[in-house]
Amino acid sequence: MTTRSVILPEPLKAFVEAEVASGAYPDADAVLAAAVELLQREQRREAAKVERFKALIQEGLDDLEAGRVEIVEDRGAWFDQIEAELDEASRAA
Repeated sequence: MTTRSVILPEPLKAFVEAEVASGAYPDADAVLAAAVELLQREQRREAAKVERFKALIQEGLDDLEAGRVEIVEDRGAWFDQIEAELDEASRAA
C-alpha cells in the first residue's frame, strides 16, 4: 500500500475526524479511501451517462438520415397528444 500525505481544508479535516470519532470508520485512511471510491463510482456513472447520451444522439441522427421523422408544427398540441395516448394506455392496462 502506498503512503501519501494529504492536506485537507479545516472543514474536511473536521468531517474526517468526526467520522472516525463516530465509529463509522476505523481511521482517517478508511474515510479517505471511501471518499475516493465514491468519487470513482460517480465518475464512472457520469461517463456512462455521456455514452448513453451520445448513443441516443446518434440514434436520432440515424433516424433523421433514414427519413424516420415527424414534423411538428405545434409542440403544445403534440405534447397534449402524447399525454392523451399515455393516459389511454394507462387506463387500458
